Amino acid sequence: MQKTTQPAPSATGELIETFRQGKAFLIFVLILALAFFGIAAFVFYLSMAFPMSDSGSVSLHTAKGIALNFDSRQALLYFTTGFLIVVGLILLGIYAWQKKLRTTDYEVHEHGLVRITNAQRTYTPFAEIEDLYLFSSGQVAFTGAITNLAYRRNDTEPFHRVIASLKGFYRFQALVRELHVRARLPLVVQTLEAGGRAVFNCIESKQVWRKRMGGNFLNITTAPITVGRTFIEYQGNSVPLSSLRTVDLNAWTEKVVIQAENGKPILSTIATGILSHDVFLNTLDVLMAAEAPAPLTSAPRNDQSTCSAELPAQ
Repeated sequence: MQKTTQPAPSATGELIETFRQGKAFLIFVLILALAFFGIAAFVFYLSMAFPMSDSGSVSLHTAKGIALNFDSRQALLYFTTGFLIVVGLILLGIYAWQKKLRTTDYEVHEHGLVRITNAQRTYTPFAEIEDLYLFSSGQVAFTGAITNLAYRRNDTEPFHRVIASLKGFYRFQALVRELHVRARLPLVVQTLEAGGRAVFNCIESKQVWRKRMGGNFLNITTAPITVGRTFIEYQGNSVPLSSLRTVDLNAWTEKVVIQAENGKPILSTIATGILSHDVFLNTLDVLMAAEAPAPLTSAPRNDQSTCSAELPAQ
């Protein structure tokens, strides 16, 4: 069993806001399930309370030729009762599934996140989050709207998933992304200035679309985007930063495109496929500002995507 982490207030910084899971949907589904069970009981009572005449009887034959006689109206009532019970059971299944996803509340502190599950508190500093993964699911999966946020320190631990049922989810998402960049970016830049490398994990566009259809979002396979002080490397292609001219983020197509001086794309992928996407683009901003006299052209950082940096041991 994982031990509760209770850091000192000086370590977490000021508590900014507490976010709790919404209960309205769970209550609605539970009431609806009970209503279907109640209607099923009433219909069954009608089928037993009033005798049926033989005038509407029907005869059914099994595969072995055995004849089964039913009153057609009574058979209809039995079928209706069974259908209502099945719908009620499906709703109970949805209730149990959604309740399992809504067991955790969150506190956003100045320096990190506190995850609260069954009174157990676990603190994760923003500076230690290497993989911040934003993605869409459910009915809006194909629109690209961000309805999920997942984070982990590195690939040795599982993702912790936050879904849109969290009250104030979009404010929560904005706060986490902003504070993550504020805490993580200085560490990345410091590593690069010392001659080290920063590795950002990337999911191929095809994999992103496949997971939107399949639903297993957290089972991901990543490829590294390696950033050095003077170069960027992806899928075996390494180019100097001095040859880069633009970083274009098109929110409409959800594509991040990095082009070299000759116009050839170095990286072209769906934005939500880059973990810690905000840290990645801000890192390029800092490096390009130091590398070239002309400022880097980049899109605003209020897109719906994600990114995360992994700092290898030096």
